[in-house]
Amino acid sequence: MLAVFSPSFVNKSYLGISESNVEELLIFIFGLSGLAIFMFYERLMEKKEKENQEMIDACDHAKKELVSSYQYIGSVNRQLEVLKKLVNDTSVSMYDQAKLSKDLLKSLVTAASVSFGGAPALLRFVYLEKLRTDREFVHPNGNPNKSLPFNVSNKDLKAAHDQGSITKISQENKQLILVPSDSRNANMKAFLVIQELPGSEYDVSVLKVFVNQAELVYRALRKDVDFSSDVAPLEQVEVVTRNVKGEIE
Repeated sequence: MLAVFSPSFVNKSYLGISESNVEELLIFIFGLSGLAIFMFYERLMEKKEKENQEMIDACDHAKKELVSSYQYIGSVNRQLEVLKKLVNDTSVSMYDQAKLSKDLLKSLVTAASVSFGGAPALLRFVYLEKLRTDREFVHPNGNPNKSLPFNVSNKDLKAAHDQGSITKISQENKQLILVPSDSRNANMKAFLVIQELPGSEYDVSVLKVFVNQAELVYRALRKDVDFSSDVAPLEQVEVVTRNVKGEIE
C-alpha cells in the first residue's frame, strides 16, 4: 500500500533529485521492505511447522514407549505368575512325593517356554569335562516333528559356562539365549537354551530361576529315578558302578 500511494507523498524535488526519481526510490524501498517481511514471515512459519512436527513425533514416540512399557509389564507379570506356580509345584513335588517325577523337569522347560511367549526351549544337563550330554528335555512349541528349530553344541554351552553369564548367539537367522546355572564347581551343569522371538521384550534374567530350579530337581531326581531305560549302555555302567561298594575284578 505504501508503494502504491508513494506518488501522493512526493510533490516536489528533494536535494536536487527529481520528483519522479524520488517516487521510484520510495517504491523500490517499500517493495524491498515488503519482500523482506514476507521472507521473514515464511521462515518463521517454517520454524513453527518444524517445531510442531517435532512435537507430534515426540508424542508418537512417547505413545510407542508407553505401549511397549505396558507390554513389558504384562510379560513380566505373566512370568512372575509362572514362577510363583513353578516354585510352589516344585516344592510340593519335592516334599510330598517319595520319588520325584521326570515330568517335573518337562514342566520346567515348558514353563520357561510359556513365560517367553511360547518360544522353543531346550533344557540340557552336560558333563563339562567330557562335554557329554547326560540328559535333555525339549519343548518344540507345537512342531509336528517334535524337534527344535535349532541345534546347540555342548561346546557353545561350555563357553557360556566359562563366561559365567547369559549369552546370546546367532544361528541361521535365529537369536538363541544360552542360560547356564549358577553352580560353578559342579562337574554336571544345567543349561537352558531358548529362542528369542523377534519383537518381544522379556526379562531374560528370569530364565536363571528356571535353570537353577531344574538343576536342583535333577540332582534330587538322579537319586530317586532309574534312568536305565533312557540312557546309553556306557551310562548304565556308570550308574551301576557308582552304587557298587568294594572292588570289581
